[in-house]
Amino acid sequence: MKQIIVFAFTAMMMGGCDHSGHNHADQNAAPTQEFYGQQFELGKAIPVNTLPAQLEGKDSLETTISGVIDQTCPNAGCWLNFRMDNGETIKITTDHVFFVPLEGCGGLKAEAKGKAYYYERSVEDLKHYAMEEGKSEEEVSKITEPEKVLAFVATGVMIEGYKEPEGGAKTGTCNHDHSEGDGHDHDHEHEHEHEHQEGEAQH
Repeated sequence: MKQIIVFAFTAMMMGGCDHSGHNHADQNAAPTQEFYGQQFELGKAIPVNTLPAQLEGKDSLETTISGVIDQTCPNAGCWLNFRMDNGETIKITTDHVFFVPLEGCGGLKAEAKGKAYYYERSVEDLKHYAMEEGKSEEEVSKITEPEKVLAFVATGVMIEGYKEPEGGAKTGTCNHDHSEGDGHDHDHEHEHEHEHQEGEAQH
């Protein structure tokens, strides 16, 4: 009888060890790499903190950047912010061509391929983004002047380690005003103006 008890106890302990080993293996599994928009080659991105220096003296720069996500657009998934070492963030917009998850991406590593440039963001746009980012009414009311910002329009984004929440990913709708000259059309206008200038220079 004692031998049977010892055998059962030993088997239970071995089973527990095997189960623990499987959990350990799962924890060491490589994180997922989900693409949104166009896929692109990974491993060639420059750190987001080096982008201002890379863009110095240039009108625009087509490149791939890597960084850590601070936040994604909670309404439509049409933008995500990368954290900078100085505490600021750079907004990566999708131009509504594709969309990223609305939640669950904060703190995850990511890469984005597209075009970087400086432009003057209007008071309306600054307030709009501030509200989407969850800023208080008091903070939003203090925005009274346009601001020169470093912009990045992405053709594709890769997010590493994203896990869809239980019950499915949150979905949203685009509530932006797309009338001419408003909202995110500033990014489009810059690209068209830049291409037009290049065309004139060639002629």
